[in-house]
Amino acid sequence: MPAIDGRAGLAGLLCAILLHAVLPGLLLRAGLARSNFRRQTVPLAYGLLPVLSGLVMLVASSTAGVSAALPVAATLATFAALGVLDDALGHTAPKGLRGHLRALVCERRVTTGLVKLVGGVVAGQVIAHTATLQSWNLRVIDGLILALGANAMNLLDLRPGRACAVWLALFGTLCAANVVSGSPVSVALPALPVAVMVIRDRRAQAMMGDTGSNGLGAMLAALWLSSIPSPPARVTVLLCLLAFHVAAERWSLSAVIQRNPLLRRLDALTGVR
Repeated sequence: MPAIDGRAGLAGLLCAILLHAVLPGLLLRAGLARSNFRRQTVPLAYGLLPVLSGLVMLVASSTAGVSAALPVAATLATFAALGVLDDALGHTAPKGLRGHLRALVCERRVTTGLVKLVGGVVAGQVIAHTATLQSWNLRVIDGLILALGANAMNLLDLRPGRACAVWLALFGTLCAANVVSGSPVSVALPALPVAVMVIRDRRAQAMMGDTGSNGLGAMLAALWLSSIPSPPARVTVLLCLLAFHVAAERWSLSAVIQRNPLLRRLDALTGVR
């Protein structure tokens, strides 16, 4: 996992604080808005806050000599761009892979969600094949992990704060593992822009949208890949992501959480319900 240069981390945090002040108004004026569960109109694509701040942080770290930061920045930018497409041009239906395929087969309609999914698979493969020196089969696995990691965060972004909380928990686990192995504490700095976004996201005052969930999910997957060189570990991560997607296609994640008392309590801590 790439260490983040301290000055780059400060620049990213200042960028996040500035965007926290001005981004909601800019998004509303651009027409990027949606009604939340309270029927209040709130900014959509608020995930631009951690995406842009993270890019500032990663690109600045790359210029400071952190070589692994540039591939992660490319991953974040590419997948966030696919999310922006879905936020700006997409609509709420259909949902899930089956819904997008049904729209293609039955209605002869290509949804932005399908473009995002196919684009994510292609982008994952391109990034994996150009950014690593692994064998071709491991690069295929890495590309799938990037694409599925991005979409997994999309699947979690169904209630205020839920996806952010899971992202921060997984990122914190990764940071702890890196610190134990001797990496500098600065690996935790990319979490700061996400923490700034949580202030509004968990209160249902803004939606991070596919811009945030897609970009942050792919970024997290890229950071995990840079920290788990073992091929068996990579295969395990891929199988876990595949299992999660199969489960999400078959069952409603929100319904499963509501039926389980422990999961329901934990979920209630992540934001308003």
